[in-house]
Amino acid sequence: MKKHYFRSAVAALLPLLLIAQPVEACTGFIIGKKLTADGSTLVGRTEDLEPNHNKNFVVRERVYNKKGAIFEDAANGFQYPLPEISYKYTAVPDVTPDQGIFDEAGFNEYGVSISATVSASANDKIQKVDPYVKDGLAESGLTSIVLPSVKTAREGVELIAKIVEEKGAAEGNIVTIADKEGVWYMEILSGHQYAAILFPEDRFAVFPNTFFLGHVDQSDTERTIASKDLEKVAKEANSYKEVDGKFHVSQSYNPPLQEADRSRVWSGIKSLDPSSPVKYDDASFDLLHTTDRKLTLRDAMNLQRNRLEGTKYKPQDQMELDGKGIPKKGEFDAVYKYPISNPNVMEAHIFQLKDDVPASAGGGTMWLSMGSPRNAPYLPYYGNILNTYQAYQELGDHYNDRSWYWTISRINDLVAKYPDLFEDGAIRTEMERLESQWMVEQDLSDQEQIALASQPEEASKKATEESLARAEKTFERLQEIRKEAEQKVADEHGKSALQDLDDEEDAAYEEKIDLVDFDYDYILAAGLFGATLLAIVIYLIRSKKQKGGKQDD
Repeated sequence: MKKHYFRSAVAALLPLLLIAQPVEACTGFIIGKKLTADGSTLVGRTEDLEPNHNKNFVVRERVYNKKGAIFEDAANGFQYPLPEISYKYTAVPDVTPDQGIFDEAGFNEYGVSISATVSASANDKIQKVDPYVKDGLAESGLTSIVLPSVKTAREGVELIAKIVEEKGAAEGNIVTIADKEGVWYMEILSGHQYAAILFPEDRFAVFPNTFFLGHVDQSDTERTIASKDLEKVAKEANSYKEVDGKFHVSQSYNPPLQEADRSRVWSGIKSLDPSSPVKYDDASFDLLHTTDRKLTLRDAMNLQRNRLEGTKYKPQDQMELDGKGIPKKGEFDAVYKYPISNPNVMEAHIFQLKDDVPASAGGGTMWLSMGSPRNAPYLPYYGNILNTYQAYQELGDHYNDRSWYWTISRINDLVAKYPDLFEDGAIRTEMERLESQWMVEQDLSDQEQIALASQPEEASKKATEESLARAEKTFERLQEIRKEAEQKVADEHGKSALQDLDDEEDAAYEEKIDLVDFDYDYILAAGLFGATLLAIVIYLIRSKKQKGGKQDD
């Protein structure tokens, strides 16, 4: 996930860091229905950026747009005509629309689901030939454009392809779009290049922030959608690569594999298939994998909560607690690695798609963990709900105990800062117990939705009532857990410890830099100016030393 602000700690180095720093954000996965115990398809993603970043869960109503109405992305100025009708859909947006909507994930009224996006980026050679377009399609507006505009997943892929061809992409992204016909996996590779495949039902994939597509059969137009110049651009960029005599997309378009991507793809594959032959130091990782195991929704939840358990590695965010110092971004460490479940996860979602659940209900369930799922529950939601619980709709960038996100954020912060007080894992155990209960209840709800397929209004009413009641009861319990955790910390470390936590959260908020006000051309110019100034200083120092040396002689 890309956002337009960074910490003030890097403000002075911003011109140089903007290009050099790798993005460590989001991990996606797909599990085909032939690999699951119940025959459902599982698709999901963790949305990562930073701690203390509020998210909402809302229903966006169907809208009849005025002729000539235009969608504009406040994040980068991207514009696109709105359709005559914008279909109803659910979304998980940011609370700062002036910096981009970032609707991220949801169902629309036709049973199309989307998760967008996992950020990725083409290598420098590719970007010189087909650069990203400053006001092109970006993650910030992608879901808001696609989900209310399409009736099928394929239409969604085709719409993205059309936009990328005509207006360009502002960044590289990986998108999953699904419906009753299956799941499409799409990579937006460079300014105008893309490739998408209909994901095989007998495979699984784990994909952090790098491209994974291998050979793409563009002659198979039923299962593949790709830009016509996909190979041509790679050849012009002199980054064209073949594997087994065939053009390989990711090896042609990717930069070198980052350590944070390596740790997540490897641990993700091993989480779903412990017997997989993949090794941590493999040169590259394939997109498609298989396993003899029958995977479940619980396996998917465990994947998103994975913190390198059962391996010789430790989570990178544990370094400071272990007295090993603060981890440095991009720096290699032999023991501490970047896990899928990291402090930057703001929400996690899993689509459980079933053949017999009506498309009008979403064709399945979105299991949503608002806030990091490390100590938070996944709750099930159909696509036909009419409203969401108020705690999901609380706005604001500061801690608010009426907010679902901020309540979970506080619980996670307490557990992370005082692990010795919560080492029994009681909170996580309770979350999993609730989830197991809801899984049973959801199977019964599926049957109700199937029975009400011919009465969509009644089905929506039923789904809404059930989800609101569950959310209300759960939020009440989460508030109790938060208060119990705060009391435990206060008893052990004093009430000042809670005030310290408040101060840290406020300080983190104040340190955010809003890059929406920056012009990237000016940033680049500043970087070049800084580099030139540095070169002049070095030249003057060397000249002075040389003069001094001659005088000594």
